[in-house]
Amino acid sequence: MRRSVYEIRDKVLSGKRLVLNPLQLSNLALIPREHAKVYAGRMVKKGFAHRLAEGVISFTDDPFVIASQLIEPSYISFIGALYLQGMIQQIPAIVECVTTRNSLRLERLKIEYHKVRPSLFYGYERIERYGGYVFVAKPAKAVIDLVYFGLYPREIELDLNKVELASMVKAYRKLGDYRAKRVVEWVEKDAG
Repeated sequence: MRRSVYEIRDKVLSGKRLVLNPLQLSNLALIPREHAKVYAGRMVKKGFAHRLAEGVISFTDDPFVIASQLIEPSYISFIGALYLQGMIQQIPAIVECVTTRNSLRLERLKIEYHKVRPSLFYGYERIERYGGYVFVAKPAKAVIDLVYFGLYPREIELDLNKVELASMVKAYRKLGDYRAKRVVEWVEKDAG
């Protein structure tokens, strides 16, 4: 069954997944994978989507949606998460995410992924954004991630949930590395 580019575009936009590789487009549009590459090219040519990388298209320009959906699993953290959660007004120049995959910096897209152990990959939620979705750290986890990577700016004062902080720091107590110790010390001293 042949499908028009318009049908496939509408099918994609009716869902929340706005960044797709050929396999994801194939599964979503119910078309063979080899056809998905052709349809992706046609949608880029018509201006419905734009190419992010080889084989990856996006139906949005929102850097937060792109960052959250481009590399999986990942969630937006650090200053970007605090911005999305309404804790600060500052829009970050680069969207920083946490992932269990290898660290990666995408200069052209202004996105950076930081690798953590799977045991530290928690404390995030899915929120709707501009017709798509993002996975974003809860405020306490965003700050913990900043402290873990040694990036917490001292000038930011936030009213964080102390119970949530105490609960989230448990996973760090089990680790012996210097970054985990830094988080535990920060929660006990500065946040406590």
